[in-house]
Amino acid sequence: MKKDSSLEIKKIITLGVLFFGILQAFGQEAKPPKTPKTEKTPKTDKAPKTDSLFSSQAPLDIRMKISIKEVQKSTKDSLWVSDKLYYRNSSGTFDSIPSELKTRGHFRLAECYFPPLWLKINKKDAAGTLFEGNKKVKLVVPCGTYKGNNDLILREYLCYKLCEVITPYTFRTRLVNLDLTEQRGKKAKDFQLTGILIEDFDKAAKRLNGEPKEGITISSAALEDTSALRFYMFQFMISNIDWSTTMQHNARLVHLRSGNFISLAYDFDMSGVVDAPYAQVSQAGGAEMPENVRERLYRGFCASPGVTQFVRNEFLANKDKLLSVVDQLKGQLSDKSISGIKKYLEDFFDILKADYSFRANILEKCRKE
Repeated sequence: MKKDSSLEIKKIITLGVLFFGILQAFGQEAKPPKTPKTEKTPKTDKAPKTDSLFSSQAPLDIRMKISIKEVQKSTKDSLWVSDKLYYRNSSGTFDSIPSELKTRGHFRLAECYFPPLWLKINKKDAAGTLFEGNKKVKLVVPCGTYKGNNDLILREYLCYKLCEVITPYTFRTRLVNLDLTEQRGKKAKDFQLTGILIEDFDKAAKRLNGEPKEGITISSAALEDTSALRFYMFQFMISNIDWSTTMQHNARLVHLRSGNFISLAYDFDMSGVVDAPYAQVSQAGGAEMPENVRERLYRGFCASPGVTQFVRNEFLANKDKLLSVVDQLKGQLSDKSISGIKKYLEDFFDILKADYSFRANILEKCRKE
């Protein structure tokens, strides 16, 4: 009996050891293999570099010395006028950088004393400076020398800032305080101007993960519907009809990687918010066109009821945020101008709120394809 019991005990111990070993083996196989420390998951997109020029919204102090007559001759792509641009750096002193200037645009170039400009900087010269990553930028300056010319630039800048609340598809902008010395032969005249630096189109398209499309005409149906309706409603809000998404007039076309087409709006000096003394309404649209730029007319294309109601509600939800953008110009624009702009925008929201006015001013005015 004792021998049998000891044998039984030995068998039980042996079986237990074997069973435990089997369990341990299974447990080890069930654990996922560890990833070697040297392996890293590849990133599909690199983190964007900080854009020093447009990351700050503080007005940038710049100085230029040019001959307007010489610059006005640079109407072709190959004609650039060499110059130096002086700008205030982070330490508060002025640095200089070699630059080239060329005129751009049509109406302002023909009608204004100060021409709108392209500013081009060599990549090597821009390296390590405030302008790094910006080989070319637009510089918008006042049209004339009359009183209040700088206020018009502030109002146009406001339109860009309002657009940023509505859509991510915008050009980056920054105000500048420009000390301009105009060379007139042996004489010179100094001007203190407010201006706007505007991001280059190719750079903006790349930042938005898209491809710039120039020189093509598309149908309105090719545009991403929600983005397009935001564009139309924004133009109606600031009372601007000087644009065309299909013909790319004051609107640039980007083909996103997602496959959608979107439009970037720019050039708002003919809008009711700016209300420039030289602004005029094109009568190309016939008798239905308004008599002046302050009179709103919806020129957007028709959208589905669902998208239309969604964008309508979106604008109404952003009302306070949009009005607060106007307040950011307090101290630069007069209190009277601030209150006048806010009242003008309030009129737009009154149209959106009431069903009958929304139907009469937008739904019945939208254009068919």
